[in-house]
Amino acid sequence: MPRLFLLGFTAVSIAACGPGPGPTTSGPEQLQPAQPQASGPVVSPGKPTAPITIDYEIVNKPIVGAPVQINVRVSSPQGPVKVSYSIDDASALRFQEGQVEEEEIPGGAARDVPRQLTVVPLREGRLFVNVSAEVQTPGGVMIRSMAIPLRAGAAPDGPTLNEAVKESPEGERVISMPAEERPH
Repeated sequence: MPRLFLLGFTAVSIAACGPGPGPTTSGPEQLQPAQPQASGPVVSPGKPTAPITIDYEIVNKPIVGAPVQINVRVSSPQGPVKVSYSIDDASALRFQEGQVEEEEIPGGAARDVPRQLTVVPLREGRLFVNVSAEVQTPGGVMIRSMAIPLRAGAAPDGPTLNEAVKESPEGERVISMPAEERPH
């Protein structure tokens, strides 16, 4: 019995949501003209983007236990930028001793000078260094962050430094190093 009551109540509720009062005939006379559309591009009212640019270049190949230099360039047309570097997983990656983890980059020509960040991978795999920059704008403080990915590999199994030293025909001691191709 309760199921029958519930079905009846649902049917009455749906019928009550039907078309409201007004003309029930349809025809060309009832068509409304289309509303004028706004001209120009439609802009999303989403979150504003901070006026900060962050670029980076990994200088040397990331190898477990060896320091990796990363050139980081942070700039903003708004003026000085406060930059912070961080690592989420201290068991995978660490800063080289003495590495600055927070700095302020002045505006003007000094902002185009890359800052060198040095980290040491502690394990193989994909690792991340976080860069966060904040700038004061007329609308308040704005922040932009990014994670710099590193793919750390194991140290190559090759000759030790003493084994790589050879003597040239002129009697000079040289270290023979194979060429390494880098993807562009």
